[in-house]
Amino acid sequence: MYGPPRRCFLTTAESLGDRELRQRREHADRLGDGGETSRAIALLGTLLPRFADHYGRAHIETLTTRDFHAHWIGEAGDPQYALRAFREYLPEWERVAGPEHPNTLHCRQNLSFWTGECGDFAGAADLCRDLLPVRERVLGAEHPDTLTTRHRLAYWTGEAGDHETALEALCALLAVRVRLHGAEHPGTLTTRHEIARRTGLVGRPGEAAALFRELLPRREAAWGPRNASVLTTRHELARWTAEAGDPATGRALLEELLPIRRDVQGPDHPRTLTTGHELARWTAVTGDATAAHALLADVLRRRRRVLGPEHPHTRATESLLGGPPSPEGA
Repeated sequence: MYGPPRRCFLTTAESLGDRELRQRREHADRLGDGGETSRAIALLGTLLPRFADHYGRAHIETLTTRDFHAHWIGEAGDPQYALRAFREYLPEWERVAGPEHPNTLHCRQNLSFWTGECGDFAGAADLCRDLLPVRERVLGAEHPDTLTTRHRLAYWTGEAGDHETALEALCALLAVRVRLHGAEHPGTLTTRHEIARRTGLVGRPGEAAALFRELLPRREAAWGPRNASVLTTRHELARWTAEAGDPATGRALLEELLPIRRDVQGPDHPRTLTTGHELARWTAVTGDATAAHALLADVLRRRRRVLGPEHPHTRATESLLGGPPSPEGA
């Protein structure tokens, strides 16, 4: 789970017209969850004016549909659009629904997520840190949305460089998620994924590879083999296999994964580019500098266009293209 949740709280009485519009919005969301982000975006784009005509532009249902639309545009590979959208939407949610309405808090969660995806990891952590006590008070400490904020706070804390604190927080969260939802719940598996990643980043690559090897079939069973989150677990398994001392196998796993990500998520999607960067890194380590250079040049061109020249991932590719392989992927 790299995208934020999109569930919002319904607050209006339901008529036949309401039901039809909401069902179509839910269908669009299911399309996105199933990997058909272009169809989800197109359907939500046609629904937006219908929601505005039916409810009015400044209505919770219209604002919710707009949130869904921005979410799937971001998930399709345009995080800059999503960030701009949620920055614009938050004041409207606060005005229409109030600053502590669950949907307003949901918009704040989206804003923090896309802030981080656009490269401001510390800013994203700060936004989650501010949001967490509000969600605890309004929704309760063990509400699923509150647990999402806890997970994201740990995630962005780690992305900002404090892997030890992130790992400690994630381990504490895992115990709560197992108790509340069970060992195979998607949220529990998402936290396990991040624990495995942070385990590698604190210097235990062999343990990280073993954790990902055990996790992958469980995520595949939950979501299917071509789900975006499952592909991320495959990426991390390849990376930590290489980091643990088997770069040839890590490279081979990444070579298998890259065309799947291009097909499922698109050649310019940030996650696809992450796999391209990592494949180039281990291609260089295993001795094929020419192929590594060509792949890195392609990734750099795409990252500059999609993420911008100042994004940490763009800078990481620039650094790798100009010098020896970095000890950390990007």
